[in-house]
Amino acid sequence: MSRALLLTVGTGDMSRLEESLFAPLRKSIEQGEWERVVLLPSLVTEQYAAELKVRCGGDLVHVQPLPAAGLEDDADACFAHFDQAIGALRDDGFPTADIVADFTRGTKAMSAALVLAAVRHDLSTLRYIIGPRDNRGMVRSGMEQIFEISPAIATARKRLDAAFQFTRHGNFAGALALLDNDSKINGWPSALANAVPALRSVLRFYAAWDRLDYRTAAAVAYPVIASLPEWHVLWPTPAMAMWTARLAAPAALEDFPAMAARLRLLACDLHANGERRIRDRHFEDAVLRGYRVLELVGQIRLFGHGLDSGHLPPDQPAVQKLSAKLAKAGSVELGMRPDGSLTAAREQVARLLKVLGDPLASDLLKFDEQRTLLKVSARNKSVLIHGFQAVGQDDDAPLRELYRALEALLIMDGGDVTRNDLLIARQMAFSISPVSVL
Repeated sequence: MSRALLLTVGTGDMSRLEESLFAPLRKSIEQGEWERVVLLPSLVTEQYAAELKVRCGGDLVHVQPLPAAGLEDDADACFAHFDQAIGALRDDGFPTADIVADFTRGTKAMSAALVLAAVRHDLSTLRYIIGPRDNRGMVRSGMEQIFEISPAIATARKRLDAAFQFTRHGNFAGALALLDNDSKINGWPSALANAVPALRSVLRFYAAWDRLDYRTAAAVAYPVIASLPEWHVLWPTPAMAMWTARLAAPAALEDFPAMAARLRLLACDLHANGERRIRDRHFEDAVLRGYRVLELVGQIRLFGHGLDSGHLPPDQPAVQKLSAKLAKAGSVELGMRPDGSLTAAREQVARLLKVLGDPLASDLLKFDEQRTLLKVSARNKSVLIHGFQAVGQDDDAPLRELYRALEALLIMDGGDVTRNDLLIARQMAFSISPVSVL
């Protein structure tokens, strides 16, 4: 593998440059097999770096001084320069695992900046010179030892912190991408590396739940971990596990009470999912979810009357009465399936519920009329359905108002049970206030 070494270059003891500067730098260069050595001096020490390049010979050594005088005491400027130097090595094909940074020499600002740049690029090895020191605090000449350390704890924590924030804000796929590769955690301290499999399972659980893949979510096992206590607030609760299991459980289509119960769960989950889409400003997706929630309420109520909107018996009295009304008004007729059963769209379901005397029928029929800012029926013109442009607008206020109205409708249907179900469905929205979701 190609290997590269970066070294900061200081002044050393100007009265003893050979012992205090050149010899220690050469010792670091000689300890390892390098395809490239990059010296990082200030403008003051550039001449020493040039001298060392001559002594080492060949094209092995590259000198990249700080771009202006006085920057050796500016940690930000040093970081920018060293960050660019490491980036150039990576662009030239050097893997981060094969780039070593020696921060022994130079000012404290230079040393700190090189360490920070190394951590930023996830370099696996840092080195510096240790040994017995003289009365000036300098390592005695000829007694230098190369000491290597791994910034793995810092880089691991940095990656875990990023994964935590991604998870908290609902980017489960992004969090999983940070951790779902064994090469990315190679060299991590065991206490952190051993927690990664459990974190991956949790992220797969949330990712599946968020994309409405309840069966996959319910099948994921995620052991509780004692380490990483900050993650405990994001860990799935027993209620979450039970919720996805209930959603994953099938219900026979001919079992109307069971279908109504399952669709009530689904409506609550889609409502909470839509709220997260609003949070993430995925307005078009939120509109579609809102439409489906409204449609589900009608289907739920119809199942309660022993009817399926997708398989309506043509000889059922209420269905016959609705068909007659539609024909008289010149409205769109009920659809017909190959087996002779009929189908009803969302508004037709509401009208059928009115014929059946359902108490929610009027609310369903008037729902769009009550929405002064955004009509849920706009979904039909969405670019994701039949339209040619977005209907979700560029403001979340209309959607929040719509979702509040949908929540009220859900509670009118399901009462306190639905209130409790919404609380569970919303538990994945870690970055939304638990007191007022919208």
